[in-house]
Amino acid sequence: MIPAEPSHHMTPADPLSLQDQFVEATSPQLQAKVQMAIAQEAQTVAAEDTDTPNHNMRVQLAQQVARSPTMFNIPFTTMVVAQGITRNSNDADIQAQVTAVWDTMAGPTLTAPPPVPSVSGGMM
Repeated sequence: MIPAEPSHHMTPADPLSLQDQFVEATSPQLQAKVQMAIAQEAQTVAAEDTDTPNHNMRVQLAQQVARSPTMFNIPFTTMVVAQGITRNSNDADIQAQVTAVWDTMAGPTLTAPPPVPSVSGGMM
C-alpha cells in the first residue's frame, strides 16, 4: 500500500503536519533518493580531513553506511523529512540535508568524562 499524498505542500509559513511528515518519510521514492544521498555522503566523509570535528564518529558512520546503506535509509529519511525535505525536494536539497544531519546520526564526539570535583574539608 502506497501512503497517501500529503494534504498540502510545505512552505515556510505552512510546514507539514507530523502525520504528513510520516507519510513523506515512508515514501519509497524519497527513501531511494536518500539512500543514494547517504552513499554519496559516506564517500565524502571517508575522504575528509582528519582534523574535521567529530571525524572518528563521522567515519565510523560512513563505514557502516557503505556496508549497508539500506539499514540507514529509513533513519536518515526520517531525519531529513523532519528538516523539511519531501519527495518533491530536488537532489541538491536532499544531499544538503543529509550532510546537515550527518553529525547527529554519527553521535557525539567521545571525550573523557569531566573530573569529579574533590571534596575539601573533613566530615561534618
